[in-house]
Amino acid sequence: MKYTLPLEAAPKNHGNTKAAWVLTLGVLLGATVLGVGMAIAHIALQFTGLALIVAALAVSYGMRLNGMGQPVPQRTEDWYQA
Repeated sequence: MKYTLPLEAAPKNHGNTKAAWVLTLGVLLGATVLGVGMAIAHIALQFTGLALIVAALAVSYGMRLNGMGQPVPQRTEDWYQA
């Protein structure tokens, strides 16, 4: 079996990016609202929690696309050929 090393070292920020923090806090808030809504059987609160989670995913993905997430090294070789 043939192994290849990565092109460069991994980033030293351990995932502490703005996009990661927005995702973490947004999902945490949405899950809390969703859990409270489930505990008191309030449908509107449950959907609000779900909407917060989906919004956090979308905002975090948009931030990642704008360069506020983990850097992704560009591959130069053809990944399809092993």
